[in-house]
This record gives sequence, structure tokens and C-alpha cells, in this order.
Amino acid sequence: MKKFVWIASLIYCLNGFGHIIIGTVLEPMVDSYGIHYKDGGQLIMNQFLGFLGGVMLAPLIVNRMGRRMTIFLALLVFALSQFVFSVLPNWNVMLAIAPFGGVGIGIAETIVASLIIGHLKEKKATTLVIVEIFFGVGALAIPVISAFLIMTGVWNFSFTFVAVFASVIMLLWLFLSFGELDPILKRQTKALAEDGNKTERKRYSMRQLPIIATGALFFFMYVGTEMVLPNYLPTILSKTTNLDASTLALSITVFWAAMTLGRISMTGIIDRIGYSKLFIICCTGQFFTLLMFAYSTSVMFSFISIFLTGLLMGGVFSIGLLIINETSKGLEEWTTSILMAMGGLGGAFLPRIVGELIDRYPISVTLWSLVLCTFILACLMAVIFYFRKKAMDFKGLQPIKASNVV
Repeated sequence: MKKFVWIASLIYCLNGFGHIIIGTVLEPMVDSYGIHYKDGGQLIMNQFLGFLGGVMLAPLIVNRMGRRMTIFLALLVFALSQFVFSVLPNWNVMLAIAPFGGVGIGIAETIVASLIIGHLKEKKATTLVIVEIFFGVGALAIPVISAFLIMTGVWNFSFTFVAVFASVIMLLWLFLSFGELDPILKRQTKALAEDGNKTERKRYSMRQLPIIATGALFFFMYVGTEMVLPNYLPTILSKTTNLDASTLALSITVFWAAMTLGRISMTGIIDRIGYSKLFIICCTGQFFTLLMFAYSTSVMFSFISIFLTGLLMGGVFSIGLLIINETSKGLEEWTTSILMAMGGLGGAFLPRIVGELIDRYPISVTLWSLVLCTFILACLMAVIFYFRKKAMDFKGLQPIKASNVV
């Protein structure tokens, strides 16, 4: 089982690479291809659309091929996409290949998470925390690697590094034995119902729909904002400071280091103040820290604002899933899928919109648009709590204990 935890952590680390890699080399990529920032945003959008497709396709592929072969093919597709990126093909080829890379990491992330939640017999929560931390490690490590390669003039080798890393994990996943999990990784035969009849599928009630709809919009805005920040931080700082390209790339490391630290410390904080209060602090706090960033007049103050924003955003995703799922007993899988899908859409579209803003307007417009996004998130949070209270009062439900959150 330890081998599975390690390989799952490496896959999440790889996904951290995959989600951030384009943003870390966006500045030299724009110069090399002679393109606009909106084109870079289109590349990010294409990858996220692929990620969304991978999330939705994963269960269908698993039913046909089994989990081991599905993750193997996902890693293979992602590795090949990064190898293609590394040779700097025609820009249209880059745009066409990006969705395949997104599909690969989307499938891998979805199946690994479902394996942990559905099939580990113990320490599920601990394992989930570990793999999320490794995602953060990957997201903060790749900007450092890219910064070094940018300084040496071979920024495209960042994609080569990720491709080689993915290939190693792919081979380990294919040939390692994971003990009692091995039968689960094979293709499963469908069992027939005892009476031969289909069970009636549960549906959302009219009291549940408002919180699901609000939660879906919240995740659209949150994941979109979370993707805009690291991918465009170097670009924003390049227009507000005089930092060189390699130092600009390190701003992403600061953000993801704070995100990782926030996730590590989340358990202890929840035990002390409860997850509802922490959710309120995170959602309102990130509004004020981005407000600080928008008003910043110095490099130091900007980096402090970036760090505080990442620290507060670290726990929003998992706590948001928990709070919204509280009112969906028996429908947790559907709810989680809807929220993740809407998050994927936000991660695809908002970076594209922000790229357009950077090209057309002064950078202050982008900064205040980010502040507006976090203000909307704070408002949606309030609406979520309102509908959550109504739904839970109606059903007489009690909030989940803090010790069960992570």
C-alpha cells in the first residue's frame, strides 16, 4: 500500500507541473513565437478544456480498460504532449496538442482520487492530504526549474523535464505491484442486480438545487481565479515592476509555496476554529489580500500580498466541497463531479478572458478584475451558507465534525 501512496503522490506532483508549466514559461514563449498574451491564454484554456474532458471521460474509459491501463495511457498521452511542446512546433500545433495534455492529467487525477476515496481501507484522509501537498510541491517546484532554464536560454527544456518525469512515473505505474489493490486496478466485470431491475436514481430536491447551483458558480469562479493568478503573475509583475524574467517566474513559486503551507496547516486550524469559520476567513481574506496586491507600489509588498493570497486559498477547494456536499446525502459523487466540472470550465475560460484584458487594457484593469472575482466569491460564499442553513434546518442535518474533514 505504501508503494501506491508514493506513486499517487508522484502523479499529483506531475499534475502540479502540468497545471502550471505553461504559465512559468509564458513570457519567453510570447517573445519566441511573436504572439499576444491572449494567445497564451488560449493555450492555457485549451489545456483546461482537455482537463475537463478527461475528468468526464475517466469513468467511461475505466469501464472498458481498467484503472491500471487507463492511468498508463493518460500518463503516456501527457508525456507525449510535453515532448511535442519541447521541440517548439508551429503555434497551431501547440494549440492542438494542449487539450491532449489536459486530458491526460484530468484522467490521472480523477482516477487516483477515486482509488484513494473508494478503495483504501485506512488513512484515506491522510493520503488525500499527502497527495494534495505533493500537488503543491510540483506547482511550486516547476517555476524554480523553469527559472533556471530561462536563465540558461533553454526555456523549452522545461517541457522536456516534465515529459521525462511523466515517462518514469508511467513505467513505475505499469510494472509495480500494489498488493491488494492489484485486482481493483484490472478491468472489472459488471455485477447484475439481484432482482434484475434497475435501482431508481436519486435526484436533487428543490431545496438542494439552489446550493448546488450557487456552489457550481462558486467553483467556476474560484478555480478560474486560482488558475489566473499563478499563470499570469509573471506577466502582471513584468508590467508593474522591473524584475527580470527568471525572477518573475519565481513569483509562481511564492504563490504555490503559500498554497502548500496553507494545506499542511489546515488540519490543525480546523480542529481549533471549525471548517465553517475557516471557509469564511479564507474567502473574505483573499479579497483583502488581492486588494493589497492591486494597491501595491513596491516589489516587497506585492510578494507579501501574493504569499498571503496563496496561504488563504490553500483550503478553499476541499472545504468548499465539504460544505456543499453536506446537503447532498447520497448524491456526493454527483455533486463532486458537478463542482469539479464547473471548476474546470472556470479554469479554462477565465485565463482566456484575462489574457484578452492584458492585451487590450492597462494592467490595472486586470488587477481590479481579480479583486472583483474574489469579491464575487465572498458574496457567493454568503449565499451558500444561507441555502445550506435552510436545507439543513429542513432535514435536521448536523454539520460534519471537524476531525472528519481531512
